Amino acid sequence: MEQMPYIKSSITNVNAVLDGKLQVKVDYIKSIQEALSKGDDRRIYELIDSQKYNETIRKAPHADSNESLAALISDVKFDLSHHLGQQLIDYLSDRFPFFYYEEERLGVFRLYFGNWWDRRQFGFLDPITVRFIFDDGEYDKLVKSVELAQEGTRFHATAIEDTTKANEILQGLVQAQPERNQQRQVLEQKLSSLEERGGFFGGRNQNEEQAQLKQALAKLDAADAKAAKVPAQIEANNAKILEYSKEDTILIYEQRAINDTFGTFTDFQSAVSNLYADYVGQLAKREDEQND
Repeated sequence: MEQMPYIKSSITNVNAVLDGKLQVKVDYIKSIQEALSKGDDRRIYELIDSQKYNETIRKAPHADSNESLAALISDVKFDLSHHLGQQLIDYLSDRFPFFYYEEERLGVFRLYFGNWWDRRQFGFLDPITVRFIFDDGEYDKLVKSVELAQEGTRFHATAIEDTTKANEILQGLVQAQPERNQQRQVLEQKLSSLEERGGFFGGRNQNEEQAQLKQALAKLDAADAKAAKVPAQIEANNAKILEYSKEDTILIYEQRAINDTFGTFTDFQSAVSNLYADYVGQLAKREDEQND
C-alpha cells in the first residue's frame, strides 16, 4: 500500500519569499538607524509614517501605508520622541514663542502657555506626529475668552458680578442685625405677655398667636445663625473673585501673545492645524537646497 504524505501543499519558494519579507524589515530598521546617526529627522518622519509624509509633503494622493513596518519600532517610540523633540522644539521656539515645554519623562513633553507667573498647563507636544495635544478644557476656555473679548467682556465677568452681588446680600444680612434684635425683643415681650395672661386655660386664639410668635422667633434664629457664617462666606467669595480676576489676566496675556505673533486667533489656529506640513515641509526644503 502506497504511503500517503502527511501534508500536501502547492506553495513553493517559501523560504525565498520569507527571506525577502524579513529583509524588508531589516532594511527598514537599518534605514531608521542611518537616519538617526545622520540626524536626518525628515527621513525619520518619512519612515515612521510614509502615507502621511507622501500625502502631506509630496502631495501624493492615496499613498500606501507602511503601518506594519512602523510597528517594528513601536517599543522605542518614546526614545524617538525624545530625539525628534529636540529639533522640533527649537523650531517651535520661534514659530510659537509663547509655548514652553517640560520633558516630564522620556519623550513626553508637557506644554505650558507663557513664562509668566501662574501660567497654565496647556496639554502636551507629540513630536512623533508633530502636533499639539491641547487640554480640551483649557483650550475651550481660551477660545471662549477670545469670543468674549470681541464683545468687550472677560471670561469670568458674569461670575465676578454674581459673586459680588452674593457678597452684597450677605453683607445686608449682617447689617440687618440691629433690626432683628429689635424684632426679637418685641416678639419675646408679646410671647411673655400672652403666657402670663393666658396661663393653663388660654383660649384657642391665644394658642395660635403664641405659635405664630414662636415661628417668627425661629426665623430670626435662623437668620442670626446664617449671619454668623457671613464673614467666612464673604472671605471665601473674595478668594473666588481674586482667582477669577487672576485667570482673566492670564487669558488676556495669552490672547496678547497670540496676536503679537500671528495677528489673529484664526491665524494661530491655522498654524496649529498645519504644524506637520509646515515643520516637516521646511525640513524637506532645507534638504533639497543642500542637495542642489
